[in-house]
Amino acid sequence: MTMTWYTRLLQHARAMLLPLALLAASSAGVAQQVQRCESADGKVTYSNTKCPEGTTPVRSVNTSPPVAVDEQKAAKERARRDAAEVKAIDKARAKDEEQEQRAAAEQKKAQAKERERCDKAKRELEKAKDARAELHRRPATIQQIQKSDGEIAKREAEVARACPG
Repeated sequence: MTMTWYTRLLQHARAMLLPLALLAASSAGVAQQVQRCESADGKVTYSNTKCPEGTTPVRSVNTSPPVAVDEQKAAKERARRDAAEVKAIDKARAKDEEQEQRAAAEQKKAQAKERERCDKAKRELEKAKDARAELHRRPATIQQIQKSDGEIAKREAEVARACPG
């Protein structure tokens, strides 16, 4: 099956979305959790692993950089547009596949009809040949034989038209 324009576009859109998803996942994984740890005497330490001995975790500290509202809105809009584009591409692909299936069914029906026409023409030719053979078995006039020969020629022409190849 040939690759159509919407298949290539869909692959392109998915190829663009994958790096964005990986970037989002990696940035979430890069931001390690930092804890504020306090000892009994009030000394504060920060750790990105377990709190040191003699201290207790008080709270987690948000270390991820703030995301600009404009950037966040732009990213959401790009994601919305990309999702809509992918949906439209999928819809167009489904429509084209349906049209291809319908065309294939119509072609199959036409081929069956053509085969039936060919088979009928061959049967009629055989009947004409049988009728002529019957004329040779019994006494017949020249007109009857000529008429039978004309019928055979007509049926042979029908077979040639109805059965290409």
